[in-house]
Amino acid sequence: MEEDLDFIVGDIITQLKGTTALSKKEPEDELTKEKLEDFIIKNSGKLIMKSLDIIDDVQAYISSAPDAKDVAAFAELLKASSASMECLNKIYISLEKNKTTRDIKQMDIVSREQLNTQDNITHLLSRKEIMKELMGKADKAETPIDV
Repeated sequence: MEEDLDFIVGDIITQLKGTTALSKKEPEDELTKEKLEDFIIKNSGKLIMKSLDIIDDVQAYISSAPDAKDVAAFAELLKASSASMECLNKIYISLEKNKTTRDIKQMDIVSREQLNTQDNITHLLSRKEIMKELMGKADKAETPIDV
């Protein structure tokens, strides 16, 4: 009987060693400035999805047998999840605002270039054309106006 117990304990320890070896992950690449945005968005999304699943599970557990500690833990979980969602929402709003600001600035630059082009248009006239214009205006000014 003692040998069976040793065998069972040894078997359990072997199984635990095997599961810890499987659960170890390879270390990921270093977090760089360029990958930071993708990292935040990806992991925030994962965190929010997991917390929503946990909220559903805890809510089902609390509804069957409510306990003050469990309800307090549930409230903290809701608070943390809503803070995570709010943070992700702020990131999204910030990205959209930056995109809109960039588009508006680009439109402003294009409109200023068009105004500059229109203001800088020069008319090249020959001496004859200038004299015709001057004489034509002088002739029109000297004609009497019938009242």
